[in-house]
Parts: sequence; C-alpha cells; structure tokens
Amino acid sequence: MFDRSTRAPFCLLCTLLALSCKSSPTAPASPTTSTTSVVTGVSTSTGAADQLTIYACDDPALGLDEAGEALVSVGFGRCAMPFGILISADDDFSKPHLTMTATILAELLDLDRDGAPDDSDVATELADWRRTAWLAMPSDDRRWEEEQLPALQEHLGYDIIIPSWWTGSSSGRPDTRTQQVMVEEVTHFITQFGWSTVYPDELGVNGWSSIIARETERARCEWWQHPENDCPDNPAPSPGDCSYPSCDVVEFYQQVLVMRAGMEPGWLGIGFPRDREALEALLSDEIKAMMDDPAFHQPSEPLQFSYP
Repeated sequence: MFDRSTRAPFCLLCTLLALSCKSSPTAPASPTTSTTSVVTGVSTSTGAADQLTIYACDDPALGLDEAGEALVSVGFGRCAMPFGILISADDDFSKPHLTMTATILAELLDLDRDGAPDDSDVATELADWRRTAWLAMPSDDRRWEEEQLPALQEHLGYDIIIPSWWTGSSSGRPDTRTQQVMVEEVTHFITQFGWSTVYPDELGVNGWSSIIARETERARCEWWQHPENDCPDNPAPSPGDCSYPSCDVVEFYQQVLVMRAGMEPGWLGIGFPRDREALEALLSDEIKAMMDDPAFHQPSEPLQFSYP
C-alpha cells in the first residue's frame, strides 16, 4: 500500500495548463486460451475481446470479492480487467470512456497485438490491484475525496485517477483531448507501478539513479521544467511540489515517450521541445538506446486506439 500523503500531483495541474494552451460496445467474450493471474487469482483470457469487456464490478467472474462489492456500493459499478489489471469507472462515466481506457492499457502492454502482454512480469506487477495500484475513473471530485476514496482504501491499492474534471467529459465517446489525458495517466500507471519495479536500473522512479531519472536531471532547467518546480532563472509558476522522482521523472518520461512514439502529449513542460525531431536531438544516446531496446517493450509508434 502506498502513502497517499505523498501522492504525486500527476496531471491535475498538467491538464489545466494544457486546456489553457493549445468506440463501440465490446462484444461478449468468446472462448479462448485462459491464464490465471498469480497475484489476483482471476482467470483472464488472452483473447482480445476479454481484455476490453466491461463487467459489473461485483460479478463473481472478476474475483474482486469484497473489493467489487465496495466499488459498487459507492457508485463504481463498471469494471474492466485487461490482463487482470483493474480499471473501474463511476457510474456517470459512459461505457465508451471505460472501454477506451482499457484499450489504451491493452495497447501499451501488448505492442505486437497478439492478445498477450509483451512482458508478463510487468503485467503481473500491475495486476496486483489489492496491494499495489489500480486505475479509477471518478466523475465528482468532492464525492470522490469525501466518500468514494475513503471507502475503497482498505480494499484496494494506490489509485491513479482519470477523472471527468481532467478529461473534460464523461458522456458519449472520448474525444482527442480526453484520449490524451487517458494516455498520460495510463502511462504514469505503467511507469510507476510496472516498468519501475521490473526494471529499476533503466526505468526506476523511486530515486535518481535510473536511466530515465538521470535523463530528467540532465534536462532539468535546460529543456525541462515542471511548472511546480523552481529553476534558477524561473521560479515555479504554479503552486505545488513535483521535485521528487516519482513525480518529476514520471511526468518527464511520459512526455518523452509519447512524443518519441509520434503522438502529441496533452501538455508540455517549460522548455520542452515541440516536435519529435527536436526532442531526438536533445535526448542522450543512453536513453535512446534503452527505449529502442526491444527487451523493454517501449512504444515506438502512435497508438491506434483500437485493440486488436
């Protein structure tokens, strides 16, 4: 369980800055080869349909038990579990919003789109929803903080949220802006609770010794500044503190990853390059070699926002 008093302010500020700057229902699951998560014990199919299927959170098939009942009791009635990883949405979120989040997660973890996660160790870490983390999609900030989150903390791990007050919408189908927020939060989730744990020397965010942490330090106050952090010639323009690695490194690497894969991040740090070519010229050979190494399964092309 993670200490929520030190939770990173990941994207609330980022999304507000971005706003000032610049899918069909899933078919029922079909019989496929199944595997069982070693963390949750949930039987999760390796078929694509199952990765995007939306269930009632208290459906016994998910194996959430009391956690599923707690989710339903506070208005989080819908769940998706791509590769056994828990995503739950407030009842006010449309099904296409939850399906899109599941799609983005499945795409990032299964780049070759063969129906199985590219790195089973990373997927196993992320599937530890009870002790580690899960993705939450709340729709009312006051209800979330005062009612829903307190009731869920004893049943679930750390929550990375994709809320309606950041996405800008919760009904209908997600637009481009909403997809950008979803990509950012899902990338944060995978980086902090998957890649960082499995590959601490390369992708760790719990200190400053990993490749991506050293890259963040090299770029800091040269071509990267989080708006909540001070630089010698530019004090932080926004309140807050993102100076610790589980915030600063995660925020920096998300923008590097998304832009280098040919997509547009939802927001850009102060001084961050505006296109992939400019970014490539600034990145060190060390981080580029790591990201290009197939052993780490980092995306190199834009997401298709479909799966498979």
